[in-house]
Amino acid sequence: MINEQKVLAVIPARSGSKRCPGKNLRQFRSKQLIAWSIEAGKASKYIDRLVVSTEDASIKFCAQSYGAEVVDRPAQLADDNASAEDVMRHAADAAQAYYHEYQWIVLLQPTSPLRTATDIDACIEIAARNGQGCISYRQRNGTKNGAVYVASADWLRFHDFSTPLPGVYLMDDERSADLDYAEEFELYE
Repeated sequence: MINEQKVLAVIPARSGSKRCPGKNLRQFRSKQLIAWSIEAGKASKYIDRLVVSTEDASIKFCAQSYGAEVVDRPAQLADDNASAEDVMRHAADAAQAYYHEYQWIVLLQPTSPLRTATDIDACIEIAARNGQGCISYRQRNGTKNGAVYVASADWLRFHDFSTPLPGVYLMDDERSADLDYAEEFELYE
């Protein structure tokens, strides 16, 4: 919770990666890739609840073994055409339908294993100050690194991440690792 507002984190983890099949369960530095995001999210001082959105039984089992809740993702949100925003909206709707309202939604992609709870918390703080959201960027070249997206629930209802958010958080290159291909796992190992 930040400023008396609840924070939900969503980790989207589908099974059907074409660039690196099975990447969410692939070993990286002695644990499965998805475990890094679960552990960082659980270590955040602001995240009230963390859910993994997946359609895959093996990912579900792994996520639960690391203490994450799972939202079952429908098949139409598990293909290449599903947007991150649609997956987040579905997970947020499912979480709120059974529990309580969240004012902030945080996207933690499993392909960014080196982001820390400190990075997550800094993005949430920036978002809380501007009232809309924050996206993490690589410090070196100023491009989105995919590690942390924070949006107010209200903003997320009507926008996608191609719409600029006012908050920017810079991360160093090492923590900005985005593992989408098999060779990138070896590069950062």
